[in-house]
Amino acid sequence: MKLSVQYFYFEKIKAFILTLSFLLSVFFGFSQDSKCLVIVAFGNSTTAPRKTVKKVYPLRLHEILTNAGIENKVVNSAIPGSHTGYLKDNSRFKIPHGMDRFDTAVLAHHPDWVTINFGINDSWQDGGRNAPSRIPFKEYKHNLSFFINGIKSQGGKVILLTPNPIGRKYRGFHERRLKKYMKAVKHLAKNNSVPLINTWKIFPEYVRTKHEDIDALLLDGIHPNDEGHKIIAEALSKIIMNSSK
Repeated sequence: MKLSVQYFYFEKIKAFILTLSFLLSVFFGFSQDSKCLVIVAFGNSTTAPRKTVKKVYPLRLHEILTNAGIENKVVNSAIPGSHTGYLKDNSRFKIPHGMDRFDTAVLAHHPDWVTINFGINDSWQDGGRNAPSRIPFKEYKHNLSFFINGIKSQGGKVILLTPNPIGRKYRGFHERRLKKYMKAVKHLAKNNSVPLINTWKIFPEYVRTKHEDIDALLLDGIHPNDEGHKIIAEALSKIIMNSSK
């Protein structure tokens, strides 16, 4: 009789432990699934909010993910006029540039994803056709590599964006130099095995279907308009949502 009572209590305790284990697994599984995704958009004026654009792509990305049921926080860490380097490298715009603010504007948020979109300011030749770029080509590649490695070392994922193509007004030496910097982004994405948003591909494909020019996606020959931002946001959301499946 004594053994029967002990066995009864043993089975009760065993059942309690199994139930508790199940509840804990459900709870922690739910906690992981409901984790808020933190995304940082790092870049320049083609990423930063602007009065002439209703919704830039970081905001649109947040809305797309939210509508898909993905809890997320998108931090827009872009500053107009920014290049990838330090202020001391080129001080035409007296602001904290990419390397100046990388720790505080990106890593401090411990992001799950970082979108990186620089290049137009880096490649720009203020002195004309034969003038140097604001940030030399080798430094540009070094700075982007530094960002990629820093984000990865913290456990974050990177999406590289090419600097967007520019319009008719700037075709010529500005466009040729920018194209060189754009190709560097493509190579870095491939060599570092990170996703790429190539606006030099998706923008022309979009306007071609509408029998329009690239300027149909630009405000002023440089900055994307709302339609351009929408295209970028949709491309980014596909990468992020597909990676979570």
